[in-house]
Amino acid sequence: MWPKALAQLIELAPHLARLLPMADRFFQAKSADAEASASAMQQMAEGLRGDLGQVTASHAGLYRQLNDQSEKLSTLTTDLASTRTTVETFDHRLLTLEKKAATTVALLSGLAIVSVSILILLILLLLRH
Repeated sequence: MWPKALAQLIELAPHLARLLPMADRFFQAKSADAEASASAMQQMAEGLRGDLGQVTASHAGLYRQLNDQSEKLSTLTTDLASTRTTVETFDHRLLTLEKKAATTVALLSGLAIVSVSILILLILLLLRH
């Protein structure tokens, strides 16, 4: 059995000798393709890492700006409430002053009418004497 197997291997030796360089080239090409693919994947991963870093930095800046805007909005809300209270106080004072001015105008009008009436009576009294 062994001599027969050995004889068959000797017959196949020239064919194997021709196949070995082809197999070697095939495996080298596979290895080169795998290395090229790994290199391309690594470059793509580095590019993605860089892009993610930029996006993260951009989001951090936007987050800071959003917090600043929130603080400013809070301050504006407080100032608006204070201004509204002040305006309501001044509005109440203005209404009070308008009522007092209207009362004063009415009293002055009445006083002017009374003064003119007294003046007319005095003129009439002086003309009769």
